[in-house]
Amino acid sequence: MKPARGGIGAAILLLAACAMPAARHADAAWPTPTLEPAELVASFPDSASVQRRQLSAAHDARDAAAVRAGLQRLAALGYAPGQDTINTLAVYLPDAEMNALRLRFAANGARVQASRPFTSLPNSHRLVEGIAWDARTGRLFAATVVDRALLVREARGWRALEGLEAGSLFGLAVDSRRRLLWAASGVVEQTPNPEGAFRGLIAVDLNTLRPVRRLAAPGEGWPADIALAADGTIYASDPNSGAIYRARPSETALSVLVPPGRLRSPQGLVPSADGRRLYVSDYGYGLAEVHLADGNVARLESDANTMLDGIDGLYPWRGGLIAIQNGTSPRRILWLSLSPDGERIAAVRVLESNHPDWGEPTLGFVRRNDFLYVADAQWERYGEAGAVRGAGPVRATAIRMLRPPN
Repeated sequence: MKPARGGIGAAILLLAACAMPAARHADAAWPTPTLEPAELVASFPDSASVQRRQLSAAHDARDAAAVRAGLQRLAALGYAPGQDTINTLAVYLPDAEMNALRLRFAANGARVQASRPFTSLPNSHRLVEGIAWDARTGRLFAATVVDRALLVREARGWRALEGLEAGSLFGLAVDSRRRLLWAASGVVEQTPNPEGAFRGLIAVDLNTLRPVRRLAAPGEGWPADIALAADGTIYASDPNSGAIYRARPSETALSVLVPPGRLRSPQGLVPSADGRRLYVSDYGYGLAEVHLADGNVARLESDANTMLDGIDGLYPWRGGLIAIQNGTSPRRILWLSLSPDGERIAAVRVLESNHPDWGEPTLGFVRRNDFLYVADAQWERYGEAGAVRGAGPVRATAIRMLRPPN
């Protein structure tokens, strides 16, 4: 990877407060995403994906007013459509208005660069999804989907830990107090020999690097992203079924906190500092909060006028959240500043956007004052059972380091 250009102070963009008033908390229950496009837009105002569906429906109906409103809303959210889309929809607006929108979309797609290369994994390690770091030993860990291996970086390079008996590995989380590294294990299209692959969480002793606990997921579920609370409770999201799982330190299996179907594709998750809620990214719709006392799900309201769908990794940072947004155009890394009570997003800063050295950024972790993340997972290069798609070799997996604001 090429080094980033420009310092973080000049690169951070502060997004203005949203002109659209947010609903009161009592009205912000997480809707069931099976509504008509127009209803979805009202229910998920921070989702560019939902807005694009509404825009597509307006185009099919040749509804010029709705197309105009949809393009204006996408521009306000920070979205940058492709040129083919812009040219197709340009017929609905006067030239002067469309030219102004073209400029706004171009500004939305501008590059914001603030990270630098940290390390990489050779392309012999196939489809690296998650990474983690042990502060006590300084070891860096990586999880692979196709190789089904948990890797550790040592003086002589990367090596796979033995005895794991895992499926494809996704998210990682370090429990420093209990000296455990947790890994999510499951099955996807890219998993070789998926029959009998373990679906659940595996804990590795950080001192011996041997597996010591296994928490099976309910039924045919499988966890992908995981997060730890201060008391050692572990949470996991299942993007296939939509479930959220939980296990307390004394429990031997994952239990269901949010049943399947409530969320569509939950990804990154972060327990709140006060222990009352769990912040969750529902990939196509935006950010939700799960109330841990009863499992109820509500929309995390936002005062920031920006898209909040397409978030994969989600991490705590200085009373707020860092989000890796790889399901939008442009792809971005955000810092979400939360209100003092933690019940809404007060402001959003774009830390990086449309970086020229990115492929698809996926997951990361906070290391002291830095944020490290996988910058080029290359999911698009792997097909059924891990077969390589396309011509040419896969690339090494780049890991980049970013210093968020204090």
